[in-house]
Amino acid sequence: MKIAILTNAYPYHPGEQFMEDEIAFWAGNPVAEVTLLPAVAAGEPRPLPAGIAVDLGMAGGSRLARLRCVLRAAGSQLFRRELAYLWGSRKLRVATALRAILHTSKVLEQQQRLERYARTHGRIDVAYCYWNETQSYAALRARAAGAVRKVVSRLHGFDLYEARREHAYMPLKRQFIGCFDTLFALSREARTYLEATYGAPAGNTRISPLGVPLTGALSAASPPGFLHLVSVSSCLPVKRLDRIVEALHLLARRHAQARITWTHIGGGPQLAEIAQLAQTRLGGLSNVAFEFLGDLPNQVVKHYYLGTPVDVFVNTSESEGMPVSVMEAMSAGVPAVAPDVGGVSDLVSDECGALLAASPGSGEIADAIARVALGGEKDALRLQARRVIEARFCAGRNYPAFIAGVLAIGAAPA
Repeated sequence: MKIAILTNAYPYHPGEQFMEDEIAFWAGNPVAEVTLLPAVAAGEPRPLPAGIAVDLGMAGGSRLARLRCVLRAAGSQLFRRELAYLWGSRKLRVATALRAILHTSKVLEQQQRLERYARTHGRIDVAYCYWNETQSYAALRARAAGAVRKVVSRLHGFDLYEARREHAYMPLKRQFIGCFDTLFALSREARTYLEATYGAPAGNTRISPLGVPLTGALSAASPPGFLHLVSVSSCLPVKRLDRIVEALHLLARRHAQARITWTHIGGGPQLAEIAQLAQTRLGGLSNVAFEFLGDLPNQVVKHYYLGTPVDVFVNTSESEGMPVSVMEAMSAGVPAVAPDVGGVSDLVSDECGALLAASPGSGEIADAIARVALGGEKDALRLQARRVIEARFCAGRNYPAFIAGVLAIGAAPA
């Protein structure tokens, strides 16, 4: 069965590192003939398992070709319908209109390229879209043209929650959301949001969580009197890393006897700003140390927990889908402190860490870190964190089940 996996960049950088776990299960399935079609391809690709092909037919392109698609988009019914939606929802502004025409042009361009791929390599049985974005809409239009039989799509966070977009505007989604053969949400909350916000048909949505490999060993706890917390994220406003800084300032003053170390993994536009804030707020405290390791390969992050004692993982994001970074820490027996946003409550609870309010203050975060990492139940929380991953977020269970579902969709009559 011909499976085309449409990604933003994978196997190229940046991002989509969590595909690294899933792709191994695709490679091991004898029914699937898998080709990755990234929209962006720069630099050296990441290594892939045997049996996974890559085609760059949807990447690159000339400025002239893009201009032609913009001109086509300006006169298209797709763009006119989107303008009507923007007007009716009172979101019509110069910025949103420009985004609408840009996204429409991308859909038209990617549709052309996908149809060209199918003419060369044969009709695609299933186009599996890792993101519910322009590529997935292009695949739907290619299906209508006969180049694709079935189209399925995952939804994560940035491609689901309108609040994460400027002007709370998700271009084109309402025009296409009812057309997919199946939509795979990461959590119950995500499916409810998808149906309530965009009108996705309930019969076309399934819950399919991501997963992580179970580590062969667990992370060690710090010696008595020491506390090591880790955060992993891009340095973006939505991640609210300043709240970790303020919580640590409070925690260090409340627990002056504890030697606290904070390690942040991840780069991004706010890295220098957060590092400076940490120096300002924490640099003068004798019992606090901190380090910013920048971007690290996914495999390095996984091994970090096994080679370094870690007591608690901290997430303070304003918006999340189902954070794999939290899963990876919990797989190694590191309990997590995280806010009740997106699908986090399906992963984190007070039985395996601390589920914060959706917008926690520094005091709440500091209290939660102290309870999880310094309290009398810290050892039990570490064991329970691992059990949650074993029961609900194990890659060895979730990905084969997801792949079987996709292949069943592909095998069904068109």
